[in-house]
Amino acid sequence: MITHKHTASLLTILNEPEVAQFNDYESPLSRESLKQMVQNDIASFYDKKGVRLAIINNEDRLLMGSVGLYDIIDTTAWLGFELSTRYWSCGYMYEVLNYIITAKHFKTLLDNKITSIYARVHVHNSRSIKLLTSIGFVKEQDNVWIYK
Repeated sequence: MITHKHTASLLTILNEPEVAQFNDYESPLSRESLKQMVQNDIASFYDKKGVRLAIINNEDRLLMGSVGLYDIIDTTAWLGFELSTRYWSCGYMYEVLNYIITAKHFKTLLDNKITSIYARVHVHNSRSIKLLTSIGFVKEQDNVWIYK
């Protein structure tokens, strides 16, 4: 799970121009805003409304990015993810998302049986669109994709 110890590294990642351009938070993101985001993520986990996980590199133990499910209501959730540009085009996010979508323990962790996962993706974010379609998401409307 993401914690406050990840704040400095996550701030660097989220403020990378290529990462920030398609996200829905202020840019540049301030340290105070990120601390509040992380606190909200932690509270969301305890309220069983979402979870943000840190993606850690197995070799150097550095934060690569994060992934999470949020706005969990009944059997639906929204997906969010970001990855440092240093790790783009290496297959890491494909591996992470594929694992999360198929992992039974993830559903148990949240005490929800999630059957539909939505992702909001900017229409010009071709990298994320390609990634989501490769793991089975389909376009539901202009910028909303769904995995059932």
